[in-house]
Amino acid sequence: MWTPLGNIIELKLQEFNEVDIKFNALKIRKTSLGDKIPDISNLEFVNFDEISKFKTAKRAEEHAAGRYLLHQMLLRYFPRLEVSFLEVSRDMNRAPYFKWIEGTFNSKSLPNFSISTSGDFVIVAICKSQYSVGVDIEKLNEKRSKNLFEFLSIGKEENNLRTLCKVNGNSEINRLWTAKEAILKALRLGMSISPTKIKVINDDLEYKKIIEFKETYLNLKNQIILLDEEYCFSLAYNKIGQQKYCQMRIAGIEPTT
Repeated sequence: MWTPLGNIIELKLQEFNEVDIKFNALKIRKTSLGDKIPDISNLEFVNFDEISKFKTAKRAEEHAAGRYLLHQMLLRYFPRLEVSFLEVSRDMNRAPYFKWIEGTFNSKSLPNFSISTSGDFVIVAICKSQYSVGVDIEKLNEKRSKNLFEFLSIGKEENNLRTLCKVNGNSEINRLWTAKEAILKALRLGMSISPTKIKVINDDLEYKKIIEFKETYLNLKNQIILLDEEYCFSLAYNKIGQQKYCQMRIAGIEPTT
């Protein structure tokens, strides 16, 4: 029977105080090559067909930690939901989402969530149904191939990224990676499109706060957080009905409440 490693860490990130999105982290159990794949079938929100295809203990531990954390956060932040009647499914782009188990008749709206793993940790963001959300976390000092420049960016943005890397080192590639991953998750596109189609660095070599993609506007927040070591963390989100608000911010107009 699978059990978690350590306690859940509630992340209180001041930069995100105005956003009604909760973030928690959980440590992932370390594994070695050749370790036996653990049985994680006792957990909520696991798909037996999916977990039966895992080839390594590492993959199983990452998945287990994420689904355990998701379940605990749902119980804590959405206590009125009948969790036993929910399951996690995937859309055509493999983006996970909650749905009512077949045969369950319930009109309640369901939360949205996003999961990311890196290094020793998994992080989950969960929010009300009014938000779309994407989260990504990477070790700040993670080594990356130089080929990643062309995978992530083209044209002026690629040049800006190379300039930032000359000043700040390899960490800038990881920051950009998390930003684009979070955006693609919030758009529920995964890697179905190239990250080069989304521009996140402006001409002042700063990360944009509002990202536009095909008339969809997303808020983007990017910062460094400390767990056992430094990680870069990005959140992309959009509140339904917020398009006009984002357009006004891009135009430099302060919206009135």
